Amino acid sequence: MGREMKSHVVGLMPPEEFLRLFLPISQIPHYDDSSFTSAFNAGIFKSTIDAPDEQHAYKPFINTMKSFAPQLSFIDSHSNSDTANCSSFTFSIKPDVCVYADTTSRGTDISTAEVIIEFKWGYCHDAFHDVGDSIVSSTDNSMDTLGQITSYAAAQLGAQYRTHVFSVLIVRDCARIIRWDREGAIVTSVIKYNTEPCLADFFHRFARASPALRGIDTSISPASLQEAALARSWLSLPDTKRMFKLSIPIVDSSDMLTLIIPQPVAYGFPPVGRGTRTCPAFDLLNKKVVMFKDSWRVSLPDVLPEGETYRLLMSHKVRNIATCLAYHDVPHSIPQQFTQTVKLSSAAWARSNTATTTHILHRLALNIVGNKLTKFQSTRQLVQSVRDALIGTYFGTSKCLFI
Repeated sequence: MGREMKSHVVGLMPPEEFLRLFLPISQIPHYDDSSFTSAFNAGIFKSTIDAPDEQHAYKPFINTMKSFAPQLSFIDSHSNSDTANCSSFTFSIKPDVCVYADTTSRGTDISTAEVIIEFKWGYCHDAFHDVGDSIVSSTDNSMDTLGQITSYAAAQLGAQYRTHVFSVLIVRDCARIIRWDREGAIVTSVIKYNTEPCLADFFHRFARASPALRGIDTSISPASLQEAALARSWLSLPDTKRMFKLSIPIVDSSDMLTLIIPQPVAYGFPPVGRGTRTCPAFDLLNKKVVMFKDSWRVSLPDVLPEGETYRLLMSHKVRNIATCLAYHDVPHSIPQQFTQTVKLSSAAWARSNTATTTHILHRLALNIVGNKLTKFQSTRQLVQSVRDALIGTYFGTSKCLFI
């Protein structure tokens, strides 16, 4: 994944500016800056950087960082692979340290992890460098590191409903904070975290920040116990499956379609792009199963949102298409929930990059849940499916001038 991600990295952002933009203290209620400044002093992470190797650095780092963010759980997860949420990956998702927003999580659970911290103890393993035109080092060791941290971000974005995630890369006495979204990654310049406060300040702010600032998609919320149980029975899901609730505006109506959907599944794909997810969903009001789709569509003036495309097809009575029940571009509650990588790719501090395509989160619901084409029961059924698709394409092209 490293080589695929290389051209979508933007940096090197000054750490102080990174904190001001993504975790502004003006948006953290009752934030007391004095409690941090009185706690941080140069040399506070000396026991970490004096460790003989990275595995001996986890414990002292965790013990020190907990004093700045007691609300968070810092868990040594380097020997625990997440097989429950990442079974489709061809490699192990086994971060060095997982940070959780509760005090009960253990091991590696990528579906609830808030921040991933990766340690390296040789400077040759730093994925980035602060000199030259490119911020991404092209050595094999560096590419391996970039691929590793990219896979962790991909797993988080895939297994959770999030607008963005943060991660930290530590190379002995140097650290970088990274913000990932569907457009790419924004990485800071080096933080000498034993003498400079930005890394500790990041976790101090993060622990007190709202879910929206931390990257949680607040347009989706956990379903109630009763709603979850009802949806699982309709969708034939196990009792252990976590369920979520969201609403989408109904087409040509002021009403909302409320859906109960399962926790998403992470796949081993790079995080940049649409990140499309589809699944059967339970229509809570009408008590029926519909099709839910969630994707980060390309946000350009000449690119029609998919919901609008369905609406146009339906208005022209195009045959053999599903009915779009509801759709919208998701209105986020704060600016930080929108993608930021392309926006900042032209900042004064940004090195040369190719992050040029903006994305916006789009959701829709269709009236039917189709079967996979590979599940056809006869060649006749297969041919009919292809025939129906060709008819829909023909009329869509002739009547709407696209497809």
